[in-house]
Amino acid sequence: MLQLVVDFSTIQRFLALPADEMFFRIMITVGWIPIAWVLIWGASMIFLGTRQGKFSAKMKKITLAIDVPVMSEQSPKAVENIFAIIKGTKSVITFKEKWLYGKFLKTTSFEIVSIDGYIQFFMRLDPFYRDLIESAIYSQYPDAEIAEVDDYMTHLPDDFPNDTHELFGGEITLGEGQYLPIKTYEDFEHMASKDQKLKDPLIQLFELMSRFGHGEQFYMHIMLYPDGDLGAVQGGEDFIMKTFGKEPPKKKTRLQKAMGPIAWIPGEVSTQVGSLLGGAEAAEAPKDAFKIFNMTNQEKGQLDAVAKKLAKPGYPVKIRWGYVARHDVYNKGGRNSLWKGYIALYANQVGNRFKYDPATMPRDDYFWLIWEYRRKQRELMSALKGRSFAQGSSPMYLNLEELATLWHFPTIDIKAPLIKKSEAKRGEAPTYLPTASFGENDELSDSPLIEVDEQGRPIERKADPDIESHVSMTPDELATIAPDELQDILPEGPLVEADASNSVEPEETKQKDSEDDDRPFVPPNLPV
Repeated sequence: MLQLVVDFSTIQRFLALPADEMFFRIMITVGWIPIAWVLIWGASMIFLGTRQGKFSAKMKKITLAIDVPVMSEQSPKAVENIFAIIKGTKSVITFKEKWLYGKFLKTTSFEIVSIDGYIQFFMRLDPFYRDLIESAIYSQYPDAEIAEVDDYMTHLPDDFPNDTHELFGGEITLGEGQYLPIKTYEDFEHMASKDQKLKDPLIQLFELMSRFGHGEQFYMHIMLYPDGDLGAVQGGEDFIMKTFGKEPPKKKTRLQKAMGPIAWIPGEVSTQVGSLLGGAEAAEAPKDAFKIFNMTNQEKGQLDAVAKKLAKPGYPVKIRWGYVARHDVYNKGGRNSLWKGYIALYANQVGNRFKYDPATMPRDDYFWLIWEYRRKQRELMSALKGRSFAQGSSPMYLNLEELATLWHFPTIDIKAPLIKKSEAKRGEAPTYLPTASFGENDELSDSPLIEVDEQGRPIERKADPDIESHVSMTPDELATIAPDELQDILPEGPLVEADASNSVEPEETKQKDSEDDDRPFVPPNLPV
């Protein structure tokens, strides 16, 4: 008969060793593996950061200034289409491009800036995507004016303290999970007035920015990364499943993925064994199977809010703000309270809210924070100038509707006087202008304007002897000429128009003029 003998003597001798010798033997045998893994991972990250730094130094960015239409009836819904097109800046980065050249996806910054109380919309982007962005804006706002300008932050100092300016600002993040939404423009809509259905939250921001005086500047940068969801989609799906009282589906482990078609066998065996050992109790329904019928109003509101946010695509986003002013007009406390009150508008009681990230702000609340106050200012200014997506806090996930709420062109209801608007309406040429037909050429004719002979010499035109003789006559001689002879040289109509107030137009002339008024106006200098 076959007998199996298990020898535990080796394990017993190992457990009998002193603690220090036991630890030494573990480190010699397998303990070096996690240490080596950490060292290799750290070295690879340093190498990748170096390559990406060189790639970033070669990267070019341009600044576009956008003058908004004077009377735009578009809602923030139109800006959702502009943000959706940013997905076109995403490209596939190969292993070689990432680790050899340090290539990474480029961000696009949407900015609202107040300089001395003058408000302007800006975009900071890669010049390769300029046509994509401009076509997106013109498709929704044909009357907008877009121009490339110099970066407005180049003149600001990099080092703090300095003799001219002071700086305060930081970054804001979400207070709750990434899958919970903030208040959007649909939450600001109301039916109290038939003429104004949207109480635009940007009115508060424009009012804030218009209060800045000479020597004060304020920036709001919204930077979009074109790929990823930061786990918000999976987190939202798990939240919905738990709210309904269901267990979210478990992700497959690497071992289960490697086993492939036979990965179900161990799980099925454990299930069958458990049902045999547990009997009828194992077949009972889950405790929260009917939780959906016992939800509170807040849970129902959260469920609807999460489903609404996941229904639209989004981006990893960073929102960075800064207040820069000269020493004589610097008002940190007053400007900070205005900004804090503005971001409080987006707090959703059943959703999410914005909050400050203290790690990105220059703070002096306690005496030990004063030692790093200037360093935080230098880091903040570097991030503002470079529109850095790597510096600062972790990004947050916002969908198209949330982004369009935070950054959109003023609607027709906004009366802020210092917003830069387009001065003239862009339009195309009238359709009734004469154009060349098929086979004709729009270029100037090659025929000479002066007649020439075979040898290229100009041909002199012979003057009319009757006209020449009349031109050389004196007034007394002209008086002796018969009226019939003057008909060929005198103009048919009067040289001076008669006074319209003292003349009466015949009915035929009035009728002809009224018919001419209905015809399209043709400029007199066109080749008609």
